[in-house]
Amino acid sequence: MAIKKGRVTIPTDMDVVKETLEIMEEWGADAIRDCDGTEFPQELKDTGAKIYATYYTTRKDNEWARANLDEVQQMYIMTPFYTAVDSTLKIHLMDHLYPDMLKVNNHDDITRWWEVIDRTTGEPVSPDCWTYDETSGNVTINNVTLFHEYTVSFLAYIMWDPVHMYNAVVNEWKDVEPQITFDVRQPKTKAHSLKRLRRFLETHEYVDVVRFTTFFHQFTLVFDELAREKFVDWFGYSASVSPYILEQFEQEVGYKFRPEFIIDQGYMNNTYRIPSKEFKDFQKFQMREVALLAKEMVDIVHEYGKEAMMFMGDHWIGMEPFMDDFASI
Repeated sequence: MAIKKGRVTIPTDMDVVKETLEIMEEWGADAIRDCDGTEFPQELKDTGAKIYATYYTTRKDNEWARANLDEVQQMYIMTPFYTAVDSTLKIHLMDHLYPDMLKVNNHDDITRWWEVIDRTTGEPVSPDCWTYDETSGNVTINNVTLFHEYTVSFLAYIMWDPVHMYNAVVNEWKDVEPQITFDVRQPKTKAHSLKRLRRFLETHEYVDVVRFTTFFHQFTLVFDELAREKFVDWFGYSASVSPYILEQFEQEVGYKFRPEFIIDQGYMNNTYRIPSKEFKDFQKFQMREVALLAKEMVDIVHEYGKEAMMFMGDHWIGMEPFMDDFASI
């Protein structure tokens, strides 16, 4: 073959520069990309290869996230089923969940955005019949029906990005600072993120391709108290929610949102379920809104004379390439 180089990209890290150069030569690679948690070595900037830079829209800026905790990303969580054996039932929200990853959101109106359900009848329990105690972390349900099963669906802030946590656990990173996931869809963070992207482009002249990893909403990934994967759905939308987003959704569709549209009896609308009309409405709304904001970011990258690409995975919810809105980006 006449072609000796091309169509091969080599991932690299700070401690494998020599090996990266050797593999580039051996395989005829024409491009290099960095990895999660790494910086790009100067020796590799000088190779003349096309350079891909991993870019995170929703993390790696804890200073901003801590200063704007009201715009940290959120997800819907459902507790296990608990059986009532007395007239009052207490349910601890964070049972079997990793405490460093999630923080209960009782900042927003819990009677509006949480839901207690009698799973034996399928009926929601009136907010007048339950309370939440922040100190104990318990929801107390009064006047329950004996031997009926109950759950609580609640919003939680994502205080450790699930992908970063996964990488830290699997690679046994020590003393790593959890990266907080902020919500680029919300007003303050959106404005900050667009400026942040421009700063990145202006200070990374050597980068040829910005590799978005990915955009704004993580697929459903929840860990248990031992840092094991508790629930994973690569197509899950439960971590693409916030009162800010849900209020916009309500205005568009003309009906009130219920947490159960996402929770789906605990099945979380996984791909084995037949989706409800309400869930399909929510997906359609999210896909359009995510695509609009993604296009803003991609246009900025093009403005600086660079290419943009998307890693298909991680925060790809709303960016499914097989959906119509993706073609608009």
